[in-house]
Amino acid sequence: MEHKGTKIIETKRLILRPFRMEDAEFMFRNWASDPEVTRFLTWPAHRNIGDSERVIQEWMDKIDDPESYQWAIEWKITHEPIGSMGAVRIDNRTESATIGYCIGRSWWGKGVTAEALRAVIRFFFDEVGMNCVNSCHDPRNPNSGKVMKKCGMVYEGTWRAGGVNNMGVCDESWYSILREEYYGGKKPEIIIRNENGDDYRAVEELTRKAFWNVNVPGCNEHYLVHVMRQHEDFIPELDLVAVTADGKIVGNVMYTRAKVRDEKGEERTVLTFGPISVLPRYQRQGIGKMLLEYSFRKAAEMGYSAIVIFGNPANYVARGFKSCKKYNVCAADGVYPSAMLVKELAEGLLDGRKWFYRESPVFEFSGNEAEKFDEAFEPMEKGFSFSQEEFYIHSHSAIRD
Repeated sequence: MEHKGTKIIETKRLILRPFRMEDAEFMFRNWASDPEVTRFLTWPAHRNIGDSERVIQEWMDKIDDPESYQWAIEWKITHEPIGSMGAVRIDNRTESATIGYCIGRSWWGKGVTAEALRAVIRFFFDEVGMNCVNSCHDPRNPNSGKVMKKCGMVYEGTWRAGGVNNMGVCDESWYSILREEYYGGKKPEIIIRNENGDDYRAVEELTRKAFWNVNVPGCNEHYLVHVMRQHEDFIPELDLVAVTADGKIVGNVMYTRAKVRDEKGEERTVLTFGPISVLPRYQRQGIGKMLLEYSFRKAAEMGYSAIVIFGNPANYVARGFKSCKKYNVCAADGVYPSAMLVKELAEGLLDGRKWFYRESPVFEFSGNEAEKFDEAFEPMEKGFSFSQEEFYIHSHSAIRD
């Protein structure tokens, strides 16, 4: 575990950052002076801006303390803080953090608290290396518990008369999430992080080894990785690598933006991923699952609502993908390919009308260019495998009414 202090964290709608003294007026007005907001908290509503200034000064005095975590939750639209979130307790023995938070009433019911909490949980596991993140709420404030559940936290139990808040002695309902649960039920032997420029060649080589002779004799997925990074539809935040403890890159997944269009021409943005690659000797060890589950959470935090892919259903239905037909999403020619799968990250984008899917133009490249690119790699023999026949069947099958 390596403490990092209050680092800036950005999500789709929010910026979590250290407090500044000029935040006092917003803190007082937006949440701290509202007795309804502070009703179940352990500190009383602020009577004036001076109260807010004193609290902020206490937090600012600890800005250089790597074990101090106290974020202002800034609403991107107005560039003003609308709440706070922080670690009210750090236990280095158990490598755990207890989170407290408070959001202004005007922003209740908008998913703001869950968006911020998900980002903080990810920060503590990915950046700090925590083993457990927990939090509690007064059972008379059930909405706070709903936020914890949305973020993957598990209900542990209620400590009767276990605390004191502005309502007096109170019960405390506790929730927690372990690092191994966050990474998909298995404590990872690898670290997931964003790809950087120094990784490019290693990722291209592992992609080549992962796909060689799998779908066709040879492969061109490593060339796709090479050209994808420079395309306007590429999403760097969702370009992830899996790295072993000794620094070896053994897996990668990349995402691009795509479009769905209804019959009236209205377009909406969705995601697609691919290639997703794991070195052959590291396959069937949960690394691909780990990459996907991590990327799903991050994509949802960024505000994306759906993913459309082409793949073997046997590999993806356990990850929440369903037939495109069930969402009425079809190919550009109106056909519902058997291998086209859809996963919703949030409800509402695909609302039942017929949608025509169009992937990014980055997938349209010359086979000759891919062959020329492959010449720069170590020679490998092209050949037939039974998976190629399976790929042909899936890629040429369609669902009929």
